[in-house]
Amino acid sequence: MPQPEIYLETDSSGTYTNQITRLLRDTEADNIPLLLGLVEGGGANRRLLGYLFGIAVFHASREVSGRAMALLQRHAAEPTIRQAQKLRETAAYHYDEAEYFSRYQSEEIDLFDLLLASKMCQWHRDRSGNGSNALAAFQTLNLRRLEVNTLSPALATLQFLRFIALPGHKDFDLPAAIPLLLQLPLEIIIIENIRAEAFPVELFALPSLETLILRKGNLRPRYPMTVPDGGPHGSLSLEKLILEGYPISGEERLGPFPRLREAILQRCNLTRLDFLEQSRKLERLNVRFNQLEVLPDFLAACTQLRSLELSNNPFRRIELDLEQLQQLEELEIKMQTRLPGNFRV
Repeated sequence: MPQPEIYLETDSSGTYTNQITRLLRDTEADNIPLLLGLVEGGGANRRLLGYLFGIAVFHASREVSGRAMALLQRHAAEPTIRQAQKLRETAAYHYDEAEYFSRYQSEEIDLFDLLLASKMCQWHRDRSGNGSNALAAFQTLNLRRLEVNTLSPALATLQFLRFIALPGHKDFDLPAAIPLLLQLPLEIIIIENIRAEAFPVELFALPSLETLILRKGNLRPRYPMTVPDGGPHGSLSLEKLILEGYPISGEERLGPFPRLREAILQRCNLTRLDFLEQSRKLERLNVRFNQLEVLPDFLAACTQLRSLELSNNPFRRIELDLEQLQQLEELEIKMQTRLPGNFRV
């Protein structure tokens, strides 16, 4: 049986550590002083070192942050302690999470344990004064500038996240990240500038997903992003779908999206829009720079359409009854090629 003073250090099952994680993640009460008391009496493991690091850098109380720093100095290696002291000096200038934490380098501590502690410190500092702004910042994690290829399993402890922007570089492993993302109550996901061979349809399993954004950025895809046979292919919650610059194959497998209000599908090499047939709540549709030859007549049933952008498609037939689109404010059609002889409206 482990000695009382090291029961956290030897918590191989994670039972005690998970209890401390729940204490830390409490949004109603700042339990950090209690957490420090437990570490003072029970030692520290890798996860708890990450919490100590974040508390030492970000807690608003100098007394509390000082206790955390003292515990970090007791349990962590010298390079980790120097990192904490260095980041502590610049904590007041912390604006972009990914850019700021990209300065952190340590094999001893998981970055996402540090992120959880920093989020909770900031939440308890700001929640009473900044209202909804504090809540939005708390529920958002912007990792665009973070130069990592994979995400740690510790990401799943950030159970309050609603919005995430993933690391934006071609070597980021999206398939490996998806099982972690599915453990979070995400509503908005932004994916940019990554090498994607398969459309991440697994994300449609998120029950509260409202916005999915995939943008090419500076990456030039060599091959189309394939919609795989395995689903899910549609979403009952999705309201906004933005696909920009990723050629797609197998788009006929997508859908339905009955709550979709905005679809921006530019430069995706689309040849058909059948997957939008049940999206009757559409208010904006942008399908510029695709390979559409036919504009389907079912769009006339999308009576809430306000904006319809169709330019730069090789249309041969447009089957659209504008009389039914009483809300339409913007209609843009510029032909990609010379008007064919058999073109008709």
